[in-house]
Amino acid sequence: MFKFKLVSAVALAAGLAAPVAAQNSEPNDGRGFYVAAGIGIASVQDTDAVIYDDGGTFGGTGETDTASATYGFKNAAALRGTLGYDFGMFRGDLEIDYSRNKVTALTLNAINGTDVTIDEEEGEEICDYLEIEGCSVSGNTIRYDGGRVRQLSALANVWVDVPLGGSITPYAGGGLGISGFEVDGEGKARFAWQLGAGAAFNLTSSIAITADYRHRQAKRAEITWDDVSGMTVAKVKTNTFALGLRATF
Repeated sequence: MFKFKLVSAVALAAGLAAPVAAQNSEPNDGRGFYVAAGIGIASVQDTDAVIYDDGGTFGGTGETDTASATYGFKNAAALRGTLGYDFGMFRGDLEIDYSRNKVTALTLNAINGTDVTIDEEEGEEICDYLEIEGCSVSGNTIRYDGGRVRQLSALANVWVDVPLGGSITPYAGGGLGISGFEVDGEGKARFAWQLGAGAAFNLTSSIAITADYRHRQAKRAEITWDDVSGMTVAKVKTNTFALGLRATF
């Protein structure tokens, strides 16, 4: 269904571009302000985390205990909006990106620095403790219908267009900014960077359909739940494939 909507959106964009092209009687060199919007698929790579708590929560001595784990995520839709200026071969823009990926698995690696193995009985106890439907344990991996990781990023980018003399213009570049991520009401905004590449399919001198790939990384963060517990999250790495529409004025 998602792929059908994506194809339909591109087809609609192409249909809307035709009357716009008819109105542009004066030539356009492609330079100027532009706006763009896109939709795609965001994939968050497995992310390491260290969960800590006082009081022997993880079977420790009563002091601060830690559990190192790896979270797995499901792919999700990504939405993007951009405002920028085309200088010719170079473009600069401000991009806002949003995605919401569901947590699907948690792999327990170690408790207080010691490797652990979850047996069947312990797996059942963990699922009972989580009190969620669809919980199952395979090895040290707990699969369940978890919360969602919401990411809202704002990045300033610089892109280099490679003119080929035809209707297709490849481009590459990257940017710096802030990426905020949140899980069930708890989260942080952290420094982020991204690299990307793609191609613009020029329908007219001012309208183009774009297809691109972006790799974004947000710096590690510590999320505090209360005075004695919380979680340290490693770098959040996200890969996004998207289609979009760009209009230059």
